Amino acid sequence: MALKVKKLSVLILLVFMAGCAPKPEKLKAVAVEETALLAKPTKPFSTFSKYELKPFILSGSVSDSSKKRKHAVRLETKIKEDLLPLFDSWSSKKGTGRSGTLIVQPRLAKLRIVSGGARFWLGPFSGKSNIDLEFKIIDGETKEVIAQPVIGRRSGAWAGGWTIGKTDRNLYQYIARITQEYFATNYE
Repeated sequence: MALKVKKLSVLILLVFMAGCAPKPEKLKAVAVEETALLAKPTKPFSTFSKYELKPFILSGSVSDSSKKRKHAVRLETKIKEDLLPLFDSWSSKKGTGRSGTLIVQPRLAKLRIVSGGARFWLGPFSGKSNIDLEFKIIDGETKEVIAQPVIGRRSGAWAGGWTIGKTDRNLYQYIARITQEYFATNYE
């Protein structure tokens, strides 16, 4: 009897955790909602013919920790996966009046991702996870800063505890999707 209860408990936990991954519709809805709250650039991104994504700049609190640097690399990789194809498609478009380079300089201001181990042992008492990614978007010719959005998300301590850290790890996807949505929305 105890073995059946144990197996059933494991099955319920697996089913619950499988449902914790963000669904594409939810990612899109959150990205649209968050993008609407951010200030628009002073020029549409469609006025540029080239797009350059600079490497992340890490704040002191992020660069001082080897664990945080590893998380920063993971986030930067996800941002590149989402933005570079978008920038490539824009660069290949033909049109009159498009010139210059849009330079995108990300700066990882804050990052705290609670580990799965901490979530397993301490649950919500591990605290919350958060990412704050600042962008300086520059007209390459005039050096004018045309936008400075800050994209941030938090994962609550209790949500992280119930999912054994899945909501913490989902932050990468949310930040990348909001970033992509911000650029796509402000292209025209």
